[in-house]
Amino acid sequence: MRLLVHAAIIALGLVLYAVSSRTEPRRWRNGVFLLVAVWSAVDLVAGEVADRLGVERHEDGVVLLALPWLSAVVLGLLLLVNGLRMVRREGRSLSNLLSLLLGLGMIVATVIGVTLFLSGPTTVAVIGIVILLLPGYPALSLVSYVLYCLDYLRRRKRPTPAAIVVLGSGLVDGRIPRLLARRLDAAIALRRVEELHGRRPPLVPSGGQGEDEPTSEGAAMTAYLLERGLDEHDVVTEDEATSTEENLLLSRALLEEAGITGHLRVITSGYHVGRAALICRRLGIDADVSGARTAWYFVPSAFLREFVAVLTYHPWVNAVGLTVWAAVSAVLTYAVIAG
Repeated sequence: MRLLVHAAIIALGLVLYAVSSRTEPRRWRNGVFLLVAVWSAVDLVAGEVADRLGVERHEDGVVLLALPWLSAVVLGLLLLVNGLRMVRREGRSLSNLLSLLLGLGMIVATVIGVTLFLSGPTTVAVIGIVILLLPGYPALSLVSYVLYCLDYLRRRKRPTPAAIVVLGSGLVDGRIPRLLARRLDAAIALRRVEELHGRRPPLVPSGGQGEDEPTSEGAAMTAYLLERGLDEHDVVTEDEATSTEENLLLSRALLEEAGITGHLRVITSGYHVGRAALICRRLGIDADVSGARTAWYFVPSAFLREFVAVLTYHPWVNAVGLTVWAAVSAVLTYAVIAG
């Protein structure tokens, strides 16, 4: 019976993923459906291994609760290591400290939870386990988001875009930094491929001027493109956007004014692809998003910022989800300990 239940859950998760991702690949829920299948499969395998080793299983809830806890612990350690590396290489800015602080928070929660769990009384032990498991909700949410992003990144993008939009990422002393240069180089490479097939989609460098920038990102990006051989007639500069949403909306408006319609290709950094795709869907923009390479040590902190930003899109959903998660964790933990 247990095998049939898990097989049904795994099949349901995979079917929902297949239908949802085929209908619209730019949805976070695609990763959630994959996570359901993976979580059930891990629980099934863990149970079978326990049986073969002769380990007593008190309740299925033990493994179900262990996975998010282990996810949180592993994530906390990885964030801690990456945060220290980021601080050494990039300095102690708040954004660079984000990974370090979150990793520390998860480790501290683990220490407090274990201390309470070992203190003795059942009620206190339950509280300790709940504290241990609370980071499991954001950890599993992050795992589902990673699965969504990996699934989207692997998908083949449609050819023949009507235009190629390059998202800005900030200037350094008025110059194009390596992160942004890689986005522009990826856009140029895509444009060259299109030229081989007789197509000349315009490039839209998009980005406004920050308070500490001598020129707009759009203007600096345009200069970069022209220096590398693109014709000025093939570049449509957008120089007012201050966010990804504005990048996309203002770029689309400029293209429509020029009479250019059809699906777009948006170029950004790899860690930003998932959120940019979600924003495109939310704004009703027909676009595929591709990612340029990013320094490996920069990715975890940057990806974490993207994940936190995506969480803010659905604050009430996450508040309810965290509350339900805590309640279910408490009930299952109490049942296991009391039983």
